[in-house]
Amino acid sequence: MVTITVAGTAHRLVPAERGTVRLRATREARRSADVVPFVADLHARLAADAERYVTAGAATRWSADQVYVSTVQRYRRDSDVAETFQVAAAGVAVRFSDFAALSTWVTDAGAVDGVVVDGVDWELTDDHRREIEREVRAEAVRDAQERAATYAAALGLDVSSVDAVYEPGLRPHDQLGLEGASVVQFGHRASADHGGPTVSLRPERIEVSARISADFTAS
Repeated sequence: MVTITVAGTAHRLVPAERGTVRLRATREARRSADVVPFVADLHARLAADAERYVTAGAATRWSADQVYVSTVQRYRRDSDVAETFQVAAAGVAVRFSDFAALSTWVTDAGAVDGVVVDGVDWELTDDHRREIEREVRAEAVRDAQERAATYAAALGLDVSSVDAVYEPGLRPHDQLGLEGASVVQFGHRASADHGGPTVSLRPERIEVSARISADFTAS
C-alpha cells in the first residue's frame, strides 16, 4: 500500500450582485461654526437620497454616520508656519441591487460640492455566496480525487480509500496559515472629483476559491 498526498483546488468567478457605495459629506474651515452646519445639511440630503433608493427597491439597505469634527494643522506654502483648521465629516453607505441607480447616484452626488466618493464594495448576496462556497469546496475535493487517481494509475495501483481531508492550515505541523474555502473580493474603488466628468462604474466579478489537501491510500 502507498499513501498519496495531494492538493485539490477550485475557483469560480461570479458577477457581483450588490454594490455598496460609500460617500462622505465634508468641509474644512478655520472655525467649526463654518463647517458643521454645512456638513449636517449636506449629510441629511445624502441620507434622504439613500432612504429613497431603498424605498424604491433600487437598494437593499443604507446606513449613516454622525457628524464628527476634527482639528488639523496645515502649513502655509513655503513656510514653517502652521495654521489650525476644523474639519467636519459624516458618511453615508448604500447597498445597491440596481447598478444603474448606483452609477446615477455616484455621478450626481459626486458632482456636489462637499461630497467625496470613498469607493464601491462589490459583493454577492449572502445566500448565493454560501451556495457557491459549497459547490467550490466540493469541486476542490473532486480535483484532489482525480489527482490521486492519476498518481495511483501511474504506479499501477488503484485508490482504495481516503484517509484524511484538510483545509489549509489545519493539517498537523502545517505552517502555511492559509485560509480555507473563502470569498475573495476584488473591490473596484470608485472616485469622483467635484464637478468632474461622469463616473462610469462596472461591477466587479467576485472570485470564490477553495483549497484542500488530502491523504489517499492506493494498493
